[in-house]
Amino acid sequence: MGAVVLGPTTLLECSKCEGLWVDTVSLEQICAERERQAAVLGMSLCEQSPPSGVIEKVRYLRCPVCQDLMNRVNFAHYSNVIVDVCKNHGTWFDRDELQRVVEFIRSGGIDSARDRQLAELKERQRQLRAAQTAVAWGPQRPDPELDLDKHAGISFVADALIRLFR
Repeated sequence: MGAVVLGPTTLLECSKCEGLWVDTVSLEQICAERERQAAVLGMSLCEQSPPSGVIEKVRYLRCPVCQDLMNRVNFAHYSNVIVDVCKNHGTWFDRDELQRVVEFIRSGGIDSARDRQLAELKERQRQLRAAQTAVAWGPQRPDPELDLDKHAGISFVADALIRLFR
């Protein structure tokens, strides 16, 4: 792999496949700084990856630093760009994937992904609280006298509540 300088960032490029190795710190900087994103977008783009509908063979790559197999992940969970990640050392981008990630970031994708994840987390917390409440109350058999469909009066509801909390 040879060094490629993009603005203030140095990446490693494979001369055979044109893939890029980006260490963890450099990727964080690219994601955060528009100047670095502009440098990535300014790279000459080769012919795009295979057209949609063409299924590539899935392969797991080894981290060039530690040689452990890397995990394949969808960048930011929603970008539709599958990258190979070594959580300790960096990320491998196949040809044109880094540009696609930067386009995703610039289109607001990271913010949208964070909003979705936050909404999902809040919903899981709500479900957990509901489950904890249900367990705390335990399995209870309904009291036929407390059937509110049978008794619509406000006084009945008040009496039922008083009986429950005695």
